[in-house]
Amino acid sequence: MRKLLIDTDTASDDAVALLMALREPSVHVEAITTVSGNCALEQCVRNALICLEKAGTYYPPVYAGMSRPLFKPHYTSHHIHGKDGMGDMNLAESSLSPENLHAVDALLSHTDRLPGELEIVTLGPLTNIAMAVLKDPSFAKKVKHVYVMGGSGLTPGNITPLSEFNFYVDAEAANIVIQSGLPLTVTGWEIGMGEAFINQDDIMRLNELSNLGRFTVRCNKVLMEFNAGRTSRVGFDLPDPTTMAVALYPDIIDEYLDAYTWVEYKSETSYGHYVIDSTKLTGKAPNARVVTKIKNGMFKRKLFELLS
Repeated sequence: MRKLLIDTDTASDDAVALLMALREPSVHVEAITTVSGNCALEQCVRNALICLEKAGTYYPPVYAGMSRPLFKPHYTSHHIHGKDGMGDMNLAESSLSPENLHAVDALLSHTDRLPGELEIVTLGPLTNIAMAVLKDPSFAKKVKHVYVMGGSGLTPGNITPLSEFNFYVDAEAANIVIQSGLPLTVTGWEIGMGEAFINQDDIMRLNELSNLGRFTVRCNKVLMEFNAGRTSRVGFDLPDPTTMAVALYPDIIDEYLDAYTWVEYKSETSYGHYVIDSTKLTGKAPNARVVTKIKNGMFKRKLFELLS
């Protein structure tokens, strides 16, 4: 059975991704590490614990990690996911508790325990992963694969014209990870805005599907309102669940680029931009597989199955 560790800044789309992983029988989630991003760290931990109970399967250990980016102040997404990160649902506290070990040390410990077996799925800023890379130079060689939700290198961004939220929050950390030698598959925000976008028909189906389907719609209420204010589309994007689907079902990838990439952190106007050398102008060897298209219909079919 495949073994996953999920690193998350738990907000509404992270929540759906966690439900998917915990309800997929072909994988086992060994641990969940949390990082500040969409919310403050304490809220991210709280939301992750709530998701474990919502999934109704098993309870991996949850670890609290970095409470701020490496160098800059923390930037939240309350205007996108609500003050609680979960669409302002006022959810009851979980009966579960996080572990005492710091998430960075948990990353290193679980990797040492499962060398060459552990696959990491990152759903938030890459601060925890960057710290693990810096703390243990052998870390990158022990990880089987890393699936990254981040960037929008071939389209406009969602937080600035050039940058996607996760990479923008901590571009220094993102670049450290991209340049680390870790085996990477990167799924950008734009993939969740395409085939995986949840439209009005999908919302109706989710509401009729199950309690988890209704939870998925309700916790993304603020995100839906945010989208309505900037586009003509009714619904919500699920970039984190899209990345989770790529991790759970690698055959969902229809098209991809093997390319040399980096994250801009020196420029104020393009901070957080994911640069993809798609035409091999640098002459440098690829350091990431960048997903450019997923198979038509497969994401939603899997999502509905897992939430049933």
